[in-house]
Amino acid sequence: MATHTAPTSLQIALEQHCERLRTPRYSVLFRRGEKAVGMFVVFSGKVSLDFGVDSSLVRTYGIGALVGLPATITGRNYSMTATVTEDAELGFWSSTALDSLLRARPDLCHQLMVILGERMAEHHEALKALVTRDKEPLQKSGVV
Repeated sequence: MATHTAPTSLQIALEQHCERLRTPRYSVLFRRGEKAVGMFVVFSGKVSLDFGVDSSLVRTYGIGALVGLPATITGRNYSMTATVTEDAELGFWSSTALDSLLRARPDLCHQLMVILGERMAEHHEALKALVTRDKEPLQKSGVV
């Protein structure tokens, strides 16, 4: 299970001013390709992120995880589908609200950057594994 939990000061700030949601198991928070509208903080339960390509690339996140952060920060579409895998209590941060928080609390920016860097490294490794796996049958058959 991947971690990517927010440091304490960031977690406290995100917890204090978010929109709280109780979300049942199997609920889809967002789908791959949808326009990013915000991110979720996991307070309880679990959420999985799936590229929609290979079940071995599914990552599960628990308490303290920030789900949808990269797309929310960049304003791009979500690159994965997020599904609640255990009934969860979540905090929602719209793109606008998160931007306002970071302007008011620039000290939190570094903490978010560390989490983003970790998430990007994890995604890179997952994609590298997928590309390597896809090349294996071609190499075995002599086709490159």
